[in-house]
Amino acid sequence: MKISKLAIDIGHNVQFDGGAVGIRSENELNYEVGIKLIEKCRAAGLTVINCTPRSATSLYDSLNQRVEAANNNNADFFISIHHNLCTGGHGSEILCIPGGRAEEAAKIILPEIAKLGLTNRGVKARNDLFVLKNTNMSAILIECAFCDSPIDMNNYNPENMAEAIFKGICRAFELNVSGHNGPTEQVNYYTVARGDTLCSISKRYGTTIEKIASLNNIANDDIIYVGQKILIK
Repeated sequence: MKISKLAIDIGHNVQFDGGAVGIRSENELNYEVGIKLIEKCRAAGLTVINCTPRSATSLYDSLNQRVEAANNNNADFFISIHHNLCTGGHGSEILCIPGGRAEEAAKIILPEIAKLGLTNRGVKARNDLFVLKNTNMSAILIECAFCDSPIDMNNYNPENMAEAIFKGICRAFELNVSGHNGPTEQVNYYTVARGDTLCSISKRYGTTIEKIASLNNIANDDIIYVGQKILIK
């Protein structure tokens, strides 16, 4: 099964829709894994729709914006990135509506994640999750690890997680990628210094405020902080 347009949703990370907090913040982990995964997929030649909202007025609005971004852009497949929380739990699992393309892809992607040394908790049926039942295309939700588990969070590496998911995507969707030699973009990170604004940063790098805000899921263009790492392309 081949695709050309992939919808990737970085779970939570918006007002009214915050993630779990354990040893690590789910918002932070989702973002780190999601951004790296988007970069890898785009470098491999896929068109990627980042479905993460910049702002929301309610939980429903947050979830609905993610679904609409995928549906309105006619994505071929939808992946939502999350991290679990449950005292005593550990490992990785993928949630989907059973049967068909979603379950097939999940059963290919999850073993790649397990190769990182995380317990394979299996592909689990979930017919109730908003983003799974309202997308027009097949969809999966990846619970990468437990953010409250010392077992999972010890030496947890978002780059390795993104790479494992990417390898699974390549296998599931028959992407012929050798050493990530697809079309690539120069990726830069800028560390915010005192006095910086998105306007001044965008002018320095010849881009726009809107593009920087979208790449970094910045809901309020006026709020950045000293030491913040800003992704710039």
